[in-house]
Amino acid sequence: LTSDLEEINQNLEQTIVERTEEITDQNLLLVEQNEEISTQRDNIEKQHQLVMKQKQVITDSINYAQRIQRAVLPSNNKFIGHFKDHFILYQPRDIVSGDFYWFSVKDEKIIIVAADCTGHGVPGAFMSMLGMAFLAEISRLPEVNTPAKILEFLREKIKQSLHQYDEDALQKEGMDMALCIINT
Repeated sequence: LTSDLEEINQNLEQTIVERTEEITDQNLLLVEQNEEISTQRDNIEKQHQLVMKQKQVITDSINYAQRIQRAVLPSNNKFIGHFKDHFILYQPRDIVSGDFYWFSVKDEKIIIVAADCTGHGVPGAFMSMLGMAFLAEISRLPEVNTPAKILEFLREKIKQSLHQYDEDALQKEGMDMALCIINT
């Protein structure tokens, strides 16, 4: 009986040693995996912080662009001197907009424009800035005195500036526009 007990005891001790080794190996594996997961988490956190910083820089830049875009739009005061009853409805979809309105007075005539440029956000805003700049330039030309002439000149300026005469140029950029000249 003693001999059997000693044999059982040795088998148990051997089993305990084997199981302890297995548990130790599994524990080491878990520690390695935990370290790898911690490293990955730290890398993800660093990347997240970088993305958030870049997002903030981009958002700050776009917000500044919005202030510039709003500054070049005609102020309500410009309209007050020429119209008793008027309103301006300007609701950009994004921070900056491809929509714009424009106003000018030339030789007893009031030129009013409402436009929607292709693209939203920054691309649309670039187009709207081009449109306003070109309208200001074109409206000063003496030979331009009808809506058709203004639109014709504007179309040519847009095509020229965006190289839409080139074969490989994109042909999608442009704007829809309502233009009215009021002879006071």
